[in-house]
Amino acid sequence: MATRRRALVVATYEYADGGLRQLAAPEHDAESFAEVLKDEAIAGFDVTMLVNQPHYVVGEAIADFYGEAGREDLTLLYFTGHGVKDDEGRLYLAMTNTRREALMFTAISGAQLNDAMDASRSRRKVLILDCCYSGAFPAGRTAKADEGVQTLERFQGKGRAVLTASDATQYAFEGDDLRGSGTSSVFTRYLVEAISSGAADLDEDGDIALDELYSYVYERVVAEVPQQRPKKQEDVDGRILIARNVHWTLPAHLQHALESPIAAQRLSAVQELGYLYRAGNDVVRTAVAGCLATLSADDSRSVSSAAAALRESIADGSVPAPDVSPPVPAPRIPEEAVAPPVRVAASPGPSLTDPPAPPADPPRRVSAPPEPATPPRGGGAPVTVGPPVALVLALLVAGGVLLGLSRFTVFDSVNGLTAADAGITSTAWVLGVGLPLVVALLLVIARESTGWTGPLAAGLVLGAVLCQVDQTLASVAYFVSPDNTAGPGPGWWLAVAGTALLIGCLAVSRDTLRGAPPGLRRDWRAIAAAVVVVAALVAWLQAFNDFYLWFAGVESGLLLAAVGLALTLSALTPGQRLAGLAAVTVLAAWLLTFRVHAFAVETFLHDERSNGVALVCTLASLGACYLAQVRPPRRPSRAPGAGAAARR
Repeated sequence: MATRRRALVVATYEYADGGLRQLAAPEHDAESFAEVLKDEAIAGFDVTMLVNQPHYVVGEAIADFYGEAGREDLTLLYFTGHGVKDDEGRLYLAMTNTRREALMFTAISGAQLNDAMDASRSRRKVLILDCCYSGAFPAGRTAKADEGVQTLERFQGKGRAVLTASDATQYAFEGDDLRGSGTSSVFTRYLVEAISSGAADLDEDGDIALDELYSYVYERVVAEVPQQRPKKQEDVDGRILIARNVHWTLPAHLQHALESPIAAQRLSAVQELGYLYRAGNDVVRTAVAGCLATLSADDSRSVSSAAAALRESIADGSVPAPDVSPPVPAPRIPEEAVAPPVRVAASPGPSLTDPPAPPADPPRRVSAPPEPATPPRGGGAPVTVGPPVALVLALLVAGGVLLGLSRFTVFDSVNGLTAADAGITSTAWVLGVGLPLVVALLLVIARESTGWTGPLAAGLVLGAVLCQVDQTLASVAYFVSPDNTAGPGPGWWLAVAGTALLIGCLAVSRDTLRGAPPGLRRDWRAIAAAVVVVAALVAWLQAFNDFYLWFAGVESGLLLAAVGLALTLSALTPGQRLAGLAAVTVLAAWLLTFRVHAFAVETFLHDERSNGVALVCTLASLGACYLAQVRPPRRPSRAPGAGAAARR
């Protein structure tokens, strides 16, 4: 007989007993829970729902529900309403016709429900109780039971899992006098949210298991209503898969590895994609297939070969086990929420409808990318995935502070001028130094969120360094000119010191841009872009050849041409391309701001014509760099002996 997924949802909101009507009524979330269970894409349960029915209707439905269940069927019984205990501490589920003075004959007793579960052939039974428990003590009598209901102890048994919204008595009656207080349960609301949004897929394998569902709901219920603490007990062979995560996306650490400019990280992602394909559902497998298709065209030969081999294994139905599957703890479940007599045998299941199977694979890690210094299999040197963050941050902050101070101290010691007074405008400094360093600092702090943050941060810092190099060269040319009376002041030395610290920051973080050494490109786009850069440099030199302060005019063009030629003629990795384009963009913004400012206030270092030529040449060189490096031709594969080790 085919495996079935069956659910019985019982909700009681209305009561004939006036005392029960005094209790805080549960919210009407059961309908939403039934709908999400019915959804074929999410859970695919065959759902029967009973709302505000008398005890004999519900009792008959429960008997049929468990009596008709097959051995491999997954059964889920959900009840929301009031749980009532008598003066002996016995639990009853209140129905719409329940009377407190006749619980045995007008309510569903916990003992009856437990017997029905025992008699069922199903080996996977889930019971979910969202109850506001109350005591039903006759007038003048004292409760024999404590404030706990001990629900889990009442429903122990092989092949069943029990989740309860709480296990404490919130109310008690002494005659018709109600004492105690409670709140409407948020338990079901978070059940619906956890399943419908996929947020309970804590191990990010595309499926929502019962233990994940409970762990997610527990944390949110306790955070919102601290006095309400859900409970769980499970004695089932294998995992119980409740739903699929239809909103599944690649885990953040795996996406980070796929986007990393470091080949070793992308190679490790191929291994984990193999595990995901074997353990995941159809949603996961479709995403994995797309990722492998992309990696098969990777610049690194080791990455592309591994991805292609895995695709072939998938095609012939023999997906290999991943080389590395380090253990990871299961989703956190608070100790106080689990009853002592529990036995759990975890085992990932291939689909929601398959019966449990014995464990086949070790659990996989879900919390983070590979550790920075883990040696590869088979020995060898450790793989470093990034610079020491504390040192990078320290150098970046210190360099930025010194450069900021340089704006407010004397730059020209002879004339007592600040940098702004000497013609280094505040707008240019903000665009070329201040803003890039602030953004780079934020990217370094958030570097684990995605694979491009490190290269972009390095490129922004490099751009700021280039701007300061341009400033230093121009000011030195001005200071040494025999026709000028000026000399470096404290502000100039602070700028030099800050630039040196930023260069040290780049040196420390150089591994961010590691990869195959840049080669020389000979394709038409690279050659055309290089011609544009050279032509711009020639025009720049021609425009400044008649003036006494020659070097202070052409050093910017020489610096821009050096960067432009490196970007247009080099075959770079994706991370190197991003860093280079960021750097040249910052430098171009710095140079363009000076030219535009000169036109705006008509203060030209040389004349209007040379300023206009420099502006056009800057734009042309920047455009050439983007022409050459935005979606460049794929780098050709090298022979095995020609730097293959550098790719790995």
